[in-house]
Amino acid sequence: MTATNEISAIQLIANQLNAQKSTGPRTEDGKNNAKFNARRHGLTGQFYCMSENDEIAYKAFEASILPSLRPEGAYETQLAISITQDQWRLNRSKAVEFNLYGKGHDRHADDTDTDSPNIQTASTMADTYREDDRTFANIALYETRIHRMISKNEKRLAELRAEREAAAAKVREAEAAALAEAELLVRLAKFEARDLAGSDLVTGDGPSEGEILLQQETLAVNGFVFSLPQLLLNIRRKDRLETAKTCAKYGWDRARIEAYCTPRYPNAA
Repeated sequence: MTATNEISAIQLIANQLNAQKSTGPRTEDGKNNAKFNARRHGLTGQFYCMSENDEIAYKAFEASILPSLRPEGAYETQLAISITQDQWRLNRSKAVEFNLYGKGHDRHADDTDTDSPNIQTASTMADTYREDDRTFANIALYETRIHRMISKNEKRLAELRAEREAAAAKVREAEAAALAEAELLVRLAKFEARDLAGSDLVTGDGPSEGEILLQQETLAVNGFVFSLPQLLLNIRRKDRLETAKTCAKYGWDRARIEAYCTPRYPNAA
């Protein structure tokens, strides 16, 4: 035997009367406010339909959420938008639940005779839930699924961010090592140009390798390219900082500083 969802004639008439009350907006302003338009998301290219006021509210919500997720690249941005949209759906689901209880409060306002507003509210809420418990159960199920999708996307976004940050850390580490090597090469070039020029350590008729290096605009080390003027500036700053530390160590006493800096050689045997 197949069950059918037949309703009584009285219930059918009641439904028809209720439907006549829900005719929607009748004025032009009301119709414009309730008008839905198809729109395209600027980043995802997806079509969606919502009222103008909802679109304004959603865009403001998205603009406040997306920066906190810190997405980079198309895939991370897509995950971040999915998380944002699901959070919006959760808020909308809560609004629907509150609205259902609000309508139920009006519908069952006369069902309870009490002088206590709290008891009145609790009673109408219970009657509303009992009347349409399946709808509220579906809302709870809907929200559970959304929470699951949010958690899944947040986990994947965190994994991508961790991978990206780890890769960036390796690049920074390699760049720091290359910078240290470049500064050593520049120091050697300055040392050769200052102390070895004309000595037996300089061979050949042309300029030394250090002199050639100091005439360049850039220096490439391990795939990283550094500005030679910037390298010279960094070296000068570091040397002055070391000098300042030495002066501070000896109380800015010139005699003590000069004694510390003057090399001492052992007496010949």
